[in-house]
Amino acid sequence: MNARLRFDVEIPTCREGVFVPAPFGGAEDIAETVIRAEEWGFDAVWATDFLNPTPSFGMPEEEPPRWYEPLISLAALAGRTERIKLGTGVVMLPFRNPVILAKQAATLDHFSGGRLLLGLGLGAFRDEFESVRAGRRRAHRGRMMDEHLEVLHHLLNGADEPVSFAGDYVKVKDVRMHPRPRQQPLPFYLPGRNDAAHARIARYGHGLMVPGAGAAAHLQAMLPHLEANGRSLEELDVIAEGDMRLASSREAAVAGYFGSRMGHQRTKVRGLPADRLVEEHWIGTPEEVAEKLNRIVRETGITHFNVLHVAADSMTERLEQMQRFAEEVMPQVCA
Repeated sequence: MNARLRFDVEIPTCREGVFVPAPFGGAEDIAETVIRAEEWGFDAVWATDFLNPTPSFGMPEEEPPRWYEPLISLAALAGRTERIKLGTGVVMLPFRNPVILAKQAATLDHFSGGRLLLGLGLGAFRDEFESVRAGRRRAHRGRMMDEHLEVLHHLLNGADEPVSFAGDYVKVKDVRMHPRPRQQPLPFYLPGRNDAAHARIARYGHGLMVPGAGAAAHLQAMLPHLEANGRSLEELDVIAEGDMRLASSREAAVAGYFGSRMGHQRTKVRGLPADRLVEEHWIGTPEEVAEKLNRIVRETGITHFNVLHVAADSMTERLEQMQRFAEEVMPQVCA
């Protein structure tokens, strides 16, 4: 793990109707978010990926969302920024052709000057997968992702030779990938929530995304998988994630969080207990939130943080929260 402190933030490419109301922000609003994130010292932004609003999302029907494809969004944003890294948080891998995705990723890495962080995941909802990949309704998404990930690895980070693969879900023959990504290797980031995910990360991952609460347990669970692959935890860029809501008092921060669409999603849709959310996430005064992050540093050695969800229901409120985090929380966190 890298000892340099880094702070990232999500951007609202695919958040309307789920984590924020719809309408919330269009393309220019998203660009403004990224430009300001770079200005305020964030290390990276992460673009969400959804495709089709199915019933599992629990969205009001009167709020059709504007969901922007993450790789195309990041390609546009690469031309409007200079330093900030551009992450997919995360691309739903079983929804995509791995050869086309590899070509898109390699291209974006070049046009961004080597700033792409390729986050990869399953996708949150089975019914979304079954609607978009109707011909694969009976597919095992975990095994499907494993095959996609292996092909991506060989195309982007393996030996420079033709790639052939014949699996249950992916079949390619003599595929060459040129140009190779500017970064070698191109970093793959994966959420680490269970043993199957830990095994994938140990084989092909360069970054591990874990909830800030309970991060130590997730790191401990990674160890046998890393050892089986001749790797160590120090080889991974570990990112601790959490929801964020700041205010001048704890009470105001809690009220702001649970009054937001994000708080509603956590409690009403997913049924999570309110007390646990306040304890586990980055909700409170800047001093309280900084202490939560410092506790993670002390207990785990993690020094890379991502604001996975900004609990704010307007672009103005979101930018205020991001700026406050940058100016009042980040300087208080110590590696």
